Amino acid sequence: MKIKKASFSISIDLELAWGVWDIINPTLLKNATNLEREIVNNLLNIFEDYLTPVTWATVAALLDSNNKMVNFGDKKAWYAPDIIENILNSKIKHLIASHSYSHINFKENNKNVICEDFEKAEYYFKIHNIKTDVLIFPRNQIEHLDLLNKFNYKFYRGLDKSWYKEISKYNKFLGKVANISDKILPIATNSIKPTMHQSGLVEIPTSMLLISRNGFKIPVTNNNMLFKVKKGIEAAIKKNECFHLWFHPSNFYFKSKKQFELLKDILKFVNSKREKGLIDIKLLNELSFVN
Repeated sequence: MKIKKASFSISIDLELAWGVWDIINPTLLKNATNLEREIVNNLLNIFEDYLTPVTWATVAALLDSNNKMVNFGDKKAWYAPDIIENILNSKIKHLIASHSYSHINFKENNKNVICEDFEKAEYYFKIHNIKTDVLIFPRNQIEHLDLLNKFNYKFYRGLDKSWYKEISKYNKFLGKVANISDKILPIATNSIKPTMHQSGLVEIPTSMLLISRNGFKIPVTNNNMLFKVKKGIEAAIKKNECFHLWFHPSNFYFKSKKQFELLKDILKFVNSKREKGLIDIKLLNELSFVN
């Protein structure tokens, strides 16, 4: 299968503190409370400036005022209907995808627990008039695929197909080292093509994570990252495939100015190709196929 025309897609995991609820500490809680909203607002403004619709993978508990974590620290780290309202009210038509109800571990929980989580996500999305057919697995743990049809999901985000992911399968530490090396060195990244799973679900792998810039990742430069993205987009155009960038708002916590500059440069490049009719910008549930 090949998609009809080269595409560029962005998916963003909107979690706030839910992404780290099981390892939460005061610093993580403070960052989610104090930084996340401004970052999301900046992202929305950038997407409006560059006419770029994106897919927001949203933890549904952010819409539940009585969720189990709401009294742990500042409520704003766990409950954020204001953020989701801003996304829905944007001048650009974005997509809200499900990122589960509470960002649970899909590998450690059985089908009954997962079903309960899906049911709660469905309920809170529904009462906020959100209907979605895209699931983005918490922690990228692709498990329990047989349950997705029951909850009317048609698309799910797959894994990055880059070389360092193969190393991670055998050694997680070496995989992390390889990941950072990949971002430091000007190594071309890959385009992807959605594939039809035997269940009838469409898997959409990722091309690259817009990596955060703290700790061991400080040597990562905008020039190398932009080189990698450009090469990936050019590959997508050449092969009639898709370049799929993903990240969390938390990837902008450190060196925020540089991260926003990088994102703008990426979107400028994409728009230069779009203006020539070489590529379209798509939400995840808009990617289409030809046999």
